[in-house]
Amino acid sequence: MASQNWRSAIGGAVLLSTPVQAILRSYGLSLDKVGSYTVTYFKNKSRTVRVKLPFNPAVEQRMGIKGWHYRVLRSSNFKKMLVLVPDGVITAVHEFIYYTETENDIELHFGNGYQRKVDILVGADGNRSKVSQQAFGDPHLFHTGIRLWLAWCDYIPDIPPNYGVVSHDYQHQTSFFPMLHVGKSRFEWWVVEPSWEGKPVPEDPKAYLMEILEDWAQPMPRSLVATNFDRQIYCWEIYN
Repeated sequence: MASQNWRSAIGGAVLLSTPVQAILRSYGLSLDKVGSYTVTYFKNKSRTVRVKLPFNPAVEQRMGIKGWHYRVLRSSNFKKMLVLVPDGVITAVHEFIYYTETENDIELHFGNGYQRKVDILVGADGNRSKVSQQAFGDPHLFHTGIRLWLAWCDYIPDIPPNYGVVSHDYQHQTSFFPMLHVGKSRFEWWVVEPSWEGKPVPEDPKAYLMEILEDWAQPMPRSLVATNFDRQIYCWEIYN
């Protein structure tokens, strides 16, 4: 019997701000194991502090949530959210093709031949949304001139708890934040660099990023060493 080597999409990380957490909590999602608050600093590549973002005590008291944002991989949070979704709300393996408006409803047409009449259609199917393209025409997407390397790694010792940094030099942004993933303490990190449409992707991303960060203050170089580059990073060209 042949075995299958299953891989899951990294899904990227998401920042759960206080209002978002309050909404998720109102849906019934427990915030106990979502993550932890983070004290965020803006620094240069040599770790000189530019700004420390303060918390708002009044908001913390009113909402009952420490800090103002928590980081988590989308896959971890979506798994918890899907448990709360009633049966029949999500139907998989249906590629939307087009819609037809009538006097009383909207008829949806899918690639497998399925049709469905609805009262409201929300075009939340991505930045290349077929719904919005039909409604408004060509979205005129263009490359914004930046590329993002987004990754996560296992816990790194000796880093202060609840500590996150956004740092810059003249052409790169690098950042790391603590987060929870599958119930364990991890770190999310990223590197933003100049890019353009069709810019080649380096054959050895780890060596390429290590060169960018070779004189960057810790823990950025350590984050790369702690990352599995086969499973825990992806390269993302940013469009408008």
